[in-house]
Amino acid sequence: MARHLFLDLEDTCITPVVNGWANSDIINQKKIRKWIEVTKPDFVNIFSFAIWNQAEKRKFNNDLRPELERELGIKFNLVLTVDDNIIPTCCRVMGLHPDMVDFQEMYNFWGKQGAFRLFMQDFVKDNPTEFTLLDDVVFDEDINWPRLYSRGSIINIDQMYVNSL
Repeated sequence: MARHLFLDLEDTCITPVVNGWANSDIINQKKIRKWIEVTKPDFVNIFSFAIWNQAEKRKFNNDLRPELERELGIKFNLVLTVDDNIIPTCCRVMGLHPDMVDFQEMYNFWGKQGAFRLFMQDFVKDNPTEFTLLDDVVFDEDINWPRLYSRGSIINIDQMYVNSL
């Protein structure tokens, strides 16, 4: 069973991207490094609403990704975008056409927690997976999907204590 860790970016790994990716500071490194050390994920991925499209992904990859990977001691596997990955996948699970759902609707109706759950339902099908999302806008939740042979957790990084890991 593959173990995937998904990280949010803004207010989880970095300060908000107000003045460009290169001007964001890395935060919570101690918590994230400890989580990685204890849980030993096979893959570390980005699941963030801050990377809307391919242009933002390129900016992230060029301006911040190398420093963030170095600081966390990992290499990212997947860097998902809202337009190309998150909305289409959530819509597929919900039986909706992606052109009918924009970012604001996704955010208002599903939020980060709901969007992650929907995305993961598609992600784990035909591929038993153990998964975790670390994010600052979620509530702690354990997920068990026996029919999909998968389980996971959603964890609020602000509520996480390094010494308890």
